[in-house]
Amino acid sequence: MKKTIKGNLFNRIEKLGNKKYVHVGFEDKDKTFGNLLGSFVPEVGMKKKVKLTIEILDN
Repeated sequence: MKKTIKGNLFNRIEKLGNKKYVHVGFEDKDKTFGNLLGSFVPEVGMKKKVKLTIEILDN
């Protein structure tokens, strides 16, 4: 399976309860966080070998 999706990588602080975490993630134009990666492993416990290629598009 191969998918090409344009979006944005982000690096931000997320707060869960009393703890803060650095969250590096991806969002597409519809702000659907994680759907890209989740589509490759849709079931809990699923594991697949992948090759990721990221191209930076300057604005």
